[in-house]
Amino acid sequence: MYGDDLAYVHDAGFGDLARRAAPAIVRLLRARGIRVGHIVEVGCGSGIAAQRFVSGGYEVTGIDVSAAMIRLARAKAPLAQFRVAPIERAHLPPCDAVVALGEIVSYVPGGLPALRRVFQRVHDALRPGGVFAFDFIESEVGRTFAAKSFGGADWALATRATFDASRKLLTRRIIVVRRSGRRARHATEIHRVRVYGRAEMRRALERAGLSVAISRSFGACRLMTGDAAVIATRPAPV
Repeated sequence: MYGDDLAYVHDAGFGDLARRAAPAIVRLLRARGIRVGHIVEVGCGSGIAAQRFVSGGYEVTGIDVSAAMIRLARAKAPLAQFRVAPIERAHLPPCDAVVALGEIVSYVPGGLPALRRVFQRVHDALRPGGVFAFDFIESEVGRTFAAKSFGGADWALATRATFDASRKLLTRRIIVVRRSGRRARHATEIHRVRVYGRAEMRRALERAGLSVAISRSFGACRLMTGDAAVIATRPAPV
């Protein structure tokens, strides 16, 4: 998933959420008194948000399943630390915040049982008062389509999305064309992401010991149709 060409295309044409959400998350952390400290970004992609977190004065560890994304991230945010690992198996070091932007938790294979294990590891990594900020797909409405295409100076992407209601599974089929001189490379990827209701997401987080607020935005950064924003906190001892 996210081989060299799709990683390049995602960085070149689909980094808007990270650019908009990262400053909003920095403001959110500062409002909670987390003005310095360690942010762990899972599903860090090409390092767009990590770069903003570093510039805000935070120590950053970025984790992504895609080696191609990590190569881009290391070039973009050289002061951060990066490693390749899937979210469901990644070791999370002690930190003040965990961030997962771009529907990352919706990609976790194994459904809600697997997510509960991820949430428990997030809770255990967070220091008291620490924040877990992420978004997830809560509705397939407006997220399925027969075909869409996008393009840049040296790339093109075509995609379609279908939904299996019985499995609550959104499947995206992606074809990427990337030009290099007179040559063009083609790559095909299939991404399967799960749709979760707010109530089941809240229960899973609370079961892990986190307090939860769910909305449609990170501050002024409103999410796309069908997505929800979560700010979960590890309570400080009384």
